[in-house]
Order: sequence, then structure tokens, then C-alpha cells
Amino acid sequence: MSFDTPGYVLFLCAAVLLYRVCPRRFRWALLLAASLFFYACWSPPLTLVILGVVGLTYGCGLGIEKARDRKRKKVWLFMAAAGCAGLLIWFKYFNFLASALYGMFGSTWTPWSILLPVGCSFYTFQALSYVIDVYRGRLPAVRHPGHYALYICFFPQLVAGPIERADALLPQLTAAQNPTRPDTVRGLKLLLSGYFRKLVIADLAAPVVNRVFAAANPEGSAVLLAAILFSFQIYCDFAGYSEIAQGSAYLLGIRLRRNFDRPYLASTMRAFWRRWHMSLTAWFTDYVYIPLGGSRQGKGRQVAATLVVFLLSGLWHGANWTFVLWGLWHGLLCAGEILLNRKEGKGWFVTAVLALLSWVMFRAQSVGQAMTLYSALFSPWNVPAGLALLQLDGADAVCLAAALMQLPLLHRLSQNEKTNDMVYFVLAVCVLIAWFLRAAGGGAGAFIYFQF
Repeated sequence: MSFDTPGYVLFLCAAVLLYRVCPRRFRWALLLAASLFFYACWSPPLTLVILGVVGLTYGCGLGIEKARDRKRKKVWLFMAAAGCAGLLIWFKYFNFLASALYGMFGSTWTPWSILLPVGCSFYTFQALSYVIDVYRGRLPAVRHPGHYALYICFFPQLVAGPIERADALLPQLTAAQNPTRPDTVRGLKLLLSGYFRKLVIADLAAPVVNRVFAAANPEGSAVLLAAILFSFQIYCDFAGYSEIAQGSAYLLGIRLRRNFDRPYLASTMRAFWRRWHMSLTAWFTDYVYIPLGGSRQGKGRQVAATLVVFLLSGLWHGANWTFVLWGLWHGLLCAGEILLNRKEGKGWFVTAVLALLSWVMFRAQSVGQAMTLYSALFSPWNVPAGLALLQLDGADAVCLAAALMQLPLLHRLSQNEKTNDMVYFVLAVCVLIAWFLRAAGGGAGAFIYFQF
């Protein structure tokens, strides 16, 4: 059940209505049932996987709290980490690792058919953060298994985040406060902004991007435009999902953390990552970067920790060498800023260009295809051939340009700034038109981060 389908809207309306009339002491059970139903709509058998993660990390949290010495606590922590890592390795990285291993011996690996549980990269990280925080003594282990299961399975942020922390989300879920009128208004604004980003901007850009990245002989000017459009597509796609998640939670009186803050206006690459997928950046900072020494033990250690974080971040995004190189690219850029003591200032354009170039590697299906695209980008251009490849007619170009011009307005909506009521009406009409056109076309554009 994807966020951008009428089925989800009906599901959300039913969940919100039942939640508001349900006695407070039973609301956690209602939300848990709704969340499990939501996940089962993707694949009922794979619901057992997420329940397995819930059971493992819930038990390990209790084991850590009851352990009498640090050695036993570490055993419980290792069990949780090994279980979550093993799940990711099997479902997400097995074919990748087997292919790399076979390649070392000059053989070819025939990939096994392994269905990736949707959202597993997100809910395993959320579960691990809980266990680590219990181990560090930052929060007590959760005694109520239903409350803990709801923390992991809460449907608005289950599939693609934001990655929440137990100390922020659990108290809200267990308190089950009545949603206020400002919560409702805020939630509706976020839903409108999120749907506009996804249905109007991201889905308008997707066909052009797909045509260029599927071309056997791409042309440089077309590659440049496709890279620019993809940078907006992935931003509006993922930021749109995050806002729909936030808006859905607000309608239930629950506040999720913000996940994006105008990343393309960052003046350094490190600032870019403080603004892009903020919950993942915070996770890696707290549980990888700082334990490796962070900035406390000299620049050499800081650079090494930075490179490790970004290599892991690249792998987190997918089992492909393109993601590894994409992560390494960002790691080297951030490491260079550390060594050069580069601070935030006037480097917005350079940072935006560097991020833009990295998206080519991210979007490519293979390293070979990425090299072909880069070669076309930096070769002499044949603009008429590029325009033919884009297949972008005048109406499409105007609609896409008009949609992109709404980004500053969408930022105001996400910040809950005052806006004329007519603006909300126009945006809502655009969303409805986009929805009907998609339904008439018989297609649906899956959220990009569902594959991670």
C-alpha cells in the first residue's frame, strides 16, 4: 500500500477516525493492528521478518538491562547487531557479496531470487538504535512488547523513514494524546506539500530521466538536463514521502522528526549531509562516526571515520558498486573539507555541482553505464540530438518548469508559514489532476527509496 495511492488515503482516513474515537488505553493496539495491516499489504509472509526483528531486539533490550556485568551486556548487544546485520546481508547483500567473491576467482555468480522486505534498511536501523541506547544507559528497556512493536512498526514512517529514536517516539505512542486542531491543520499542510512534491514534480521529471538513462548512446546536453531533473526528482520524491509520513503522524497527534532542510542550498558537502536525509545522517553520526573518534582525536582519525561512514552509507543505499562509489565520492569530498578547514560560506554553486555529478553515479545501473554518461557529459555536445532524446514537448516543459518554481512555496508550507488559502486550493487541484492523469495512464511511480 503505497502512500501515493487512493487506497492509502482511505486507509489513513479510517485509521485517523478510529484512533480519535478509540479509548486512549487501546489506541496503541489499534495503531499496531493498522501498522501490521499496512505492512502486510506489501507482502504478508515478509511481515514475519519485521516481527522477528521486533522479537529479537525487544528480548536483547531486556537482556541488556537485566545483565549483571558489562561482558554479558555486550553479548546481548552483539546478538541484536548480528541478527539485524544478518538479515540485511541475506536479503539485501547476499547476491552482491557472492558475485564479488566469485569474481575474485574468475567465475560468474548466478543471482538467487531473494525478495527484499520493503523498508528493512529503515526498521533494522531503528531497532538497533534502541538496543544501543539501552546498552549505553540512555533509556530503560521497554517492558510492554506491544508498545515496542508499535515503535518499530508505526506505519507512517515504517517503509522509508524518517528513522526515529525510541526516546522521542515511544513516549508519544504510549501517551496516545488527542490530536489538536493545530496538529490537524499542520498534518494536512504537510500531506498537501508531500503529494505535490511526489505527484507533480518527481513524477513529471521521471519519464525524461528514464529515457536518458536508458539510452544506448546518451548525448551530453541531455545527460546534463537529466542529471538536473534527477536531482529534483529524488529530492521531491523522498522529501515528499517524508512530509506525507509527518503529515499522517500529525493527524494522529504524533510528531516525527524532520528529514530534509533545503539541501541544495548548502555551501559545503558536510552541510549538505546535515540537510539531506537528516535522520540517517544523525544515525551514522551517533552510532558510527562518534564511536570511531569523530572530531575529538585529530584530523587523521576524523577523516578515517568520515570515510567509513560514507562507505557504509553508500552500501546502505544498495548492493551495487555504483552506491559504493557514490558514498566514497561524498566521503572524499567531506574529508577534503575537513583537511582544508572549509567552512560554510559562499560555496553554494560548487557544492550543488558536486552533488549533481554524484547523482549520475547514484542513478546509473552499473559503473560502466555511469562512465558512459560521464563521458557523454564531458564530450562535445550535439544539442539537436539531445533534444530528440529527451522527447520533451512544449507542454511538458512548461508544466515541469512551473512545478519546479513551486519549491520555495513548498518550503513555506513545510515550515508552517502563513500562506494565502487560494494557494492551498491551487496546489490541491494540481495534485488531484496529477492523480487522475496517472490513473488514466494506468501507471504508478514507486517511491525511489522503497528499494533501499
